[in-house]
Amino acid sequence: MAITLHNIPEGLAVGVAFGAAAQGMPSATIAGAIALAIGIGLQNFPEGVAVSIPLRREGMSRSKAFMYGQASGIVEPFAGMLGAYAVTVMQPLLPFALAFAAGAMIYVVVEELIP
Repeated sequence: MAITLHNIPEGLAVGVAFGAAAQGMPSATIAGAIALAIGIGLQNFPEGVAVSIPLRREGMSRSKAFMYGQASGIVEPFAGMLGAYAVTVMQPLLPFALAFAAGAMIYVVVEELIP
């Protein structure tokens, strides 16, 4: 559950990046949004493994443990769509959404590094 909640701001950050690029903001590019999405996707792989391995050790089948690992990240695409939609519909919110996305990413990094 904690990893699932942790993925919501990550999805919002990706969605806001794509929304900003779609709005034609000069500092936001599709390449930057894709790079952010790839980076977050790569760091989600170990999170899914962290969910799956303990379940496997407790005797859960390999496929079921894998599905639970995948399910922990299912909120991210939905949060991304919400972030992109909100930014494209309400363009005046774009600076605040970008600030929120940056703050969310800083929080995620700090939370992971500082116990």
